[in-house]
Amino acid sequence: MQSQGLALPPELEVGPSVARVSTKKSCVDPSGNDPDTGDSDKCGLYIEENPPHLVALGGVYEGSTTVHNIPLLHDQVKVGVEEVRHADAPILVPTEEVKLVGQSFNTLLAWPTHLVKHLSEHIF
Repeated sequence: MQSQGLALPPELEVGPSVARVSTKKSCVDPSGNDPDTGDSDKCGLYIEENPPHLVALGGVYEGSTTVHNIPLLHDQVKVGVEEVRHADAPILVPTEEVKLVGQSFNTLLAWPTHLVKHLSEHIF
């Protein structure tokens, strides 16, 4: 894989809609920067409710096309969870290891694009 993140990953044994995350807290750079794709933007992560409900804060990695070598779908974005607001809320793109927001601290996930709001777009 090229360090610039421009090459497509090799054929995977796992389907493209399955995201993986690290539970070792080693994937989110504390500086807020993604070493492969550049700077992250601070964002709020929401779940579908009426109105949508803020469940976590984190960084969105603009331009990323994969999360742990799994391609993102066209309506997903790569995020790193930096602050959990509602630990019992479901992860919208769950993995074997991470099903609840409380399990996602310091991990990288796929999140539906329409439920990611940059900090300037909402009030806490």
